[in-house]
Amino acid sequence: MKAVKIVAGIVVVLIIAVAGFLLTFDVSQYKGLIQEQAKAATGREVKIGDIKLSISLNPAIVISDVALANAPWGSRPEMVTAKRIEASTQLIPLLSGNVKIAGLKLVDADVLLEVNKDGKPNWEFDVPPSPSSPAPALSIPSFTGSNLKLAYRDAKQRQEATVVLETLLVKIAGDVSKLEITDIDLGGAKIDFKDPAQTAAVQIAKLSMDAKGPIAALGITSLDITDAKVSQKGQGAPLDLNVLTAKLGGDGTVSLDGTYAGQPIKATGKLAALAELADMKKPVPAKLAIEAMGLRVDVDVVADMSKKTPSLSGSINIPNLDLAAMIPPTPAAAKAAPKAAPGAKIFPDDPLPWEMLDLANADVKLSIGNLKLPNGVMLSDVAVPVKLNNGTLSANGVGANLLGGRVTADIGAARADRRISLQFTAQGFTAEKLAKELKVTDLVTNGPVDVVLDVRGNGNSVRAVMASLNGSVIGGMGESKIRNDALNIIGADVIMQVLSAINPLGNKDPYTVAKCAVVNFQINNGIANTDKGLVLVTDKMEVVSTGKVDLAQEQLDLAMRPKATSGISVGMGNLTQSFKLAGPLSSPGIKIDAKGAVKALGTLGAAFATGGASLLAQSAAEKTEAGGDPCEAARSWHQKKQ
Repeated sequence: MKAVKIVAGIVVVLIIAVAGFLLTFDVSQYKGLIQEQAKAATGREVKIGDIKLSISLNPAIVISDVALANAPWGSRPEMVTAKRIEASTQLIPLLSGNVKIAGLKLVDADVLLEVNKDGKPNWEFDVPPSPSSPAPALSIPSFTGSNLKLAYRDAKQRQEATVVLETLLVKIAGDVSKLEITDIDLGGAKIDFKDPAQTAAVQIAKLSMDAKGPIAALGITSLDITDAKVSQKGQGAPLDLNVLTAKLGGDGTVSLDGTYAGQPIKATGKLAALAELADMKKPVPAKLAIEAMGLRVDVDVVADMSKKTPSLSGSINIPNLDLAAMIPPTPAAAKAAPKAAPGAKIFPDDPLPWEMLDLANADVKLSIGNLKLPNGVMLSDVAVPVKLNNGTLSANGVGANLLGGRVTADIGAARADRRISLQFTAQGFTAEKLAKELKVTDLVTNGPVDVVLDVRGNGNSVRAVMASLNGSVIGGMGESKIRNDALNIIGADVIMQVLSAINPLGNKDPYTVAKCAVVNFQINNGIANTDKGLVLVTDKMEVVSTGKVDLAQEQLDLAMRPKATSGISVGMGNLTQSFKLAGPLSSPGIKIDAKGAVKALGTLGAAFATGGASLLAQSAAEKTEAGGDPCEAARSWHQKKQ
């Protein structure tokens, strides 16, 4: 016991002796030497205001008012300034001659990194190269700072950024050069960035991070962020994100609570560990429940970035999606679209983004329980299965319930031959339900609808695809009652022209009673043909049309043959039995069919000569020739020609 006391006494004496030496040691005498060596290493002036020694169990050298000169072309005289730099060492190792830095502290530091118009950075020092030698190992267990500022300016790219930190604590394990950071704590962080295209700002009240291994490996074991704000303005919609809390665990557990564009946003779930996210050498899962902008999204996907072409597989489910609430309403002044100039093209000629099909592979199913479109139409049980493989897209089995019916589609696209295909069916709902869903009341009653579309084409633009289109469009509507004046509500100028031509007395009738309507076009190399396949049968008139739509030239040429089906309007029907709906698709109009008009006049002359008997005989003959329902005949005309 007595020996222990003796040893302890000797240690105390040694400490007192070293402390006495440190108290009398004048470190300021080395200021000039330090400045000279720093200039030799950088080629620039280094100024030091004062050097002092602070005595404690961890003695510290305190350097005040430090400045490193900037490059001669720099925007300000100093590249680096610091009010105080404090390096503390451990006293006990110092007794044996070993210098171990316990910590480094930086106060009121201002660093400017900049690049001139020629692309030369100011951190490249003009000093002759020296023989390389391995740098000695240096251990700094902790680094603290307060009121720190880092600025970046790039005159060539016209970019600017600043980072301001009120407080900073970094803990480092082992040699500083290995950057094995174990902890980072910062408070009051502000980051601003701008370039010619955008401005962005980030504010973080508090950030804490624990890590293991080199920081470059992102071996983060936990990350906590409190009260962060992110804003961005520039191309596209502005970004406004406020993060109240955000946590990420080492196992990938995620928790986020904040607002986006003023709307609450929450996310919980699990990702891969950050090290795996950064490495991207194997598939990374993501299972998240996200609540944002009034909707919930459940994501269960796996991303694989390790291959030449990234891939994504899994499912995305949205119980309810209201696009009407998400898309800003169109201003009243912009609702009425300007009429296209006569002969103007309606199919865009802009290049299609075919190259995007090569960006990734995918096998993802999107499910939406209830979907409200911007026009108010409701869909339910929406399924969109998408597969993308080596530039070929297929979405087979796309479907949704609509107004008591069902719409389905198979969609395909291939980059290799610029090919697009679409198969679409719709059935089981009525025109009346659709009109009411669009808030157009009393437009039509009943009117069961069915549509079958099967088309394919190829090209570098929509216009080119339409010019090469092949396939068919067959649709029909059953018995309905249409309010004539309501047609003007939907801007149906052409429809009103047709109805007036069909029945000149129709403007006295408040309704058009349609028994059936059929559209049957067979499309070959951009020409949509119909042979008595465009039919409208009302309680007074029957209209059968033959002609074509040239999708390449965007021209319409349909000869319409109306005839009366009842009453005195039989004679009037023959007066208007022949006309054409023709012209550019952007502005078609009604034209008299000269051949049909001559025939009508001849028929009418015969009627006067026979007292109307020939007109009745012709009507009976036409009915016999028709041999059945004109709508049914219209649906199948192409089959009879095969």
